[in-house]
Amino acid sequence: MRPEKALAWYRRMSVVYGLGAWTLLGSLFLWSKKKDTPPGEEIEQKNMSTIELSESPKGFYVETIVTYKEDFVPITSRIINYLKSWTGGPGPRS
Repeated sequence: MRPEKALAWYRRMSVVYGLGAWTLLGSLFLWSKKKDTPPGEEIEQKNMSTIELSESPKGFYVETIVTYKEDFVPITSRIINYLKSWTGGPGPRS
């Protein structure tokens, strides 16, 4: 690659990178402003009584339900089989 072409490519990529970085920062700024401001620019005061517990909870209960699908193939296996089909390895099983 000639130095002139390399310099032009470098400048274009710098502009793309800078545009992406400033877009990200700007969107984060706008998102934080939107999150802080309530809808309608009004602040409502609510009188809510707090209920204090005399005892702290003894423990917590968590329930996890796992559902398995019949003949399910994980996405990682699908990707590996696809890549193997491109590299000449054994492809997906039919």
